[in-house]
Amino acid sequence: MGSLIRVKQRRAGVLVSLPSIVSEHSFECGDIYSLYPLCDWARDIGFSIIQLLPLNDTGYGYSPYSAISAFAIDPLYISLYKLGLPNQSRKKEIRTLHNHPNRIRNEKIKCIREYYDSHQKAALKEAVDFLDKQPWCYSYGTFRVLYETYEGKNWWEWPKEFQNPLAAKDFIFSERREEVMFWVYLQKIAYDQLSAVKVHLEDKGIYLKGDMPILTARNSCDVWEHPEYFYMDLQAGAPPDHFSQSGQTWGFPVLNWDVLQKNHYSWWKDRLTYLEHFFHLYRIDHVIGMYRIWAIPREDKTALKGWFHPQFGIETSEFLKAGIDPKSMEAKGLIHEFKPNHYIFYWDFWKEESYQSLPEETKTKLFPLSQLHITEEEKHWREAGEAILEIFESFSSMVPCAEDLGSVPSFIRDSLFERQMIGIDVVRWTRSFATGEYIDEDHYRENAISVLSTHDTSLVMDWWKNEGDLESNLQFFFDRVGKPRPESENQILEGLLEFVFQTKSIFCIQLFQDLALGVPDVLQNPEKHRINYPGTPDHSNWTYRFPILIEEFALDFQRNFTLRKLVHSSGRN
Repeated sequence: MGSLIRVKQRRAGVLVSLPSIVSEHSFECGDIYSLYPLCDWARDIGFSIIQLLPLNDTGYGYSPYSAISAFAIDPLYISLYKLGLPNQSRKKEIRTLHNHPNRIRNEKIKCIREYYDSHQKAALKEAVDFLDKQPWCYSYGTFRVLYETYEGKNWWEWPKEFQNPLAAKDFIFSERREEVMFWVYLQKIAYDQLSAVKVHLEDKGIYLKGDMPILTARNSCDVWEHPEYFYMDLQAGAPPDHFSQSGQTWGFPVLNWDVLQKNHYSWWKDRLTYLEHFFHLYRIDHVIGMYRIWAIPREDKTALKGWFHPQFGIETSEFLKAGIDPKSMEAKGLIHEFKPNHYIFYWDFWKEESYQSLPEETKTKLFPLSQLHITEEEKHWREAGEAILEIFESFSSMVPCAEDLGSVPSFIRDSLFERQMIGIDVVRWTRSFATGEYIDEDHYRENAISVLSTHDTSLVMDWWKNEGDLESNLQFFFDRVGKPRPESENQILEGLLEFVFQTKSIFCIQLFQDLALGVPDVLQNPEKHRINYPGTPDHSNWTYRFPILIEEFALDFQRNFTLRKLVHSSGRN
């Protein structure tokens, strides 16, 4: 645990979407090699954390939060240069802001395949050794071969015999051994390259932070192999809020924590143990989901008919005691029997016409039932979430950081505070509960990471120009500290960076694009440099590519000088 002590001090860092950071030695998109020049630049500035978005294999998809394996690294990130293969990008300069991950991945796999075929004996031995050490590769390799064979089709649409993982593994490892061992070999290379980066960064005094998605794609190796770890008839999402009237449906199956617990959380333990080969810290995606998650019937298109899972619910006997027949209320679309003799109330059920038209006397009996077990439920959720986080901390010495954005109920906020979990504070949303005004630097949570943007938001310059109330922003970020009002985009960005660096938060980790002082296109057209628009089709996201090679970006004296000054004056170096 010694490393924990060292990490937990005032630090600054950068968050990158790895494929967006193209290096002189990359092949068309950023890869594991890109982390070397990025590390040199970060060290020069005084940054001591590099944070990555998930690197999991996305198959034919795009979002790393919807991967086909909770373990496997996407072959897209393998560095051909580090393998000693001469294939370089066809273009010396970056022409467009978008990668084509599927095309690039296929090209890379073709190059590595030729290399593998010409070094077959040695390569096969490496793959076999790796398979012995990482047994998850048996199911991943099998799944990957079948996924390719059936062109990304859902595993439940495969021939019957391949829907059974045991039979499928036996068949693939005996009948298509050469092919499956190649997929294992790709994982071996990715493992070697990424674990070497961790060691290199340690030598330079930089910590690498990874990302662990909480949910797993339905069409993934993990769900195929262990459907018992999931409620297959449910999907996760988020309840309605001021961002979305009908809530969000994500399509991922809901975790079955009871079964996971009976297995001593071995799946999570294996995941965390694997991640620790590469990272010093990790982000727990959607930490609220460790306590409870919004569960919706699998076939629903909106999140309105969901409930917080797991829930006790209201028993039939409790309705009858109040003189209400639950079946009649279910027929009116106000409640739902989610397990025998246990009902949940729908979100905002009291706004429904069928509720409004009930006799006052019935409403007086019905409404209190919806509140019946809230205190017990919250106590139960809190205990369950804390038990899970406790287990996670025992599995690894990586420093966990909680993604606690969105509407976090007070019992979860209190729990995370007492557990001293590092949270995240996005400047544009960090306001006083009492007045709704921005809070100043000194009132930020110490145990948090302060950021201007995330991979799911607009860039800070886009927010400044198009989303915030400009006058109150100017008053708070410039007038309040007696700074002249900014005349250029560069001055605006510099002022916002100065603010976020000065916050009390232990870490200050900024999205790479928000550090692009002096890059005209990022400052003037920030909307073009965004990574992801949640709730929009997969293929229009996750393909972003920064317009300048990292080596060239690192040479800008003025930008480096400004950032170095910010790091130094905020005591984060």
